[in-house]
Amino acid sequence: MQEIGKYFVFCRNFAKFAPTITPTFTLPFTAHTAPYMTKHTLRTAILDYAASHSTFSAGELFSHVTTLAEINPKTLSWYLSNLVQRRQLNRIGRGEYAKASNPVFAPTPSAKAKKIYRSLHVQFPLADFCVYDGEVIAPLLHHLASNRIIYVEAPRDMAETVFFFLKERHANAYLLPDKQQIYRYIDLSKPQIFVKHLTSESPLQKIDGVPSPTLEKLLVDIQRDADFFYLQGSESDYIIENAFDLYAIHQDRLLRYAARRNLKKEMATFLKK
Repeated sequence: MQEIGKYFVFCRNFAKFAPTITPTFTLPFTAHTAPYMTKHTLRTAILDYAASHSTFSAGELFSHVTTLAEINPKTLSWYLSNLVQRRQLNRIGRGEYAKASNPVFAPTPSAKAKKIYRSLHVQFPLADFCVYDGEVIAPLLHHLASNRIIYVEAPRDMAETVFFFLKERHANAYLLPDKQQIYRYIDLSKPQIFVKHLTSESPLQKIDGVPSPTLEKLLVDIQRDADFFYLQGSESDYIIENAFDLYAIHQDRLLRYAARRNLKKEMATFLKK
């Protein structure tokens, strides 16, 4: 046992100086010599386990895999991360996983959205933006509603400056339009630009170089933002249900962003249904 203890101290110290080395299996740490597993067979074992469990925790998987071979928890964690990067698994929460049967929500920005973002990036190179087409919402809807808006989210202290910059180039740009303004004066089925505030620490993803909302951000914004009034109520419930059916969703990310928009309680209640 003393030799085994020395071995683990060595492994811990070695890991501090070689964090980028691909993990390998540890030597057996019990008197019993377990079967050896190659990288291929370990990946297969993880994916086989995922296929038979709708969701699972890293701890549950570790308990299963150690019946097949002796494995270090850090090694298993590395392989889980690798499978998530390969989109063979989805990380749905802290230490929680599911087989990647549903795709990640990542619609390609339109040519106009790309052009608008490029112009903003040139003019305001240090600012954070989120730019996307309203048409990306269509697959989630129960009742079809045309939306040809291009949404431009900018930091709160820059939104007005960004609006005037866009207004000089696009006559159909609006700053923080509310329900009444949209209902009376704006046709959502025609190309328009809405400039809105970008909530700090919003979950974004780069698609074709354009910072775009993750599905988790979009689901929360639809329920919170005034310009999405026509999607709120029973329609927003259907949108969330449809999103879970069609795409992979990171629940921790969803709740974290919902908390920033003062919507965590409502979202958590929905997830428990």
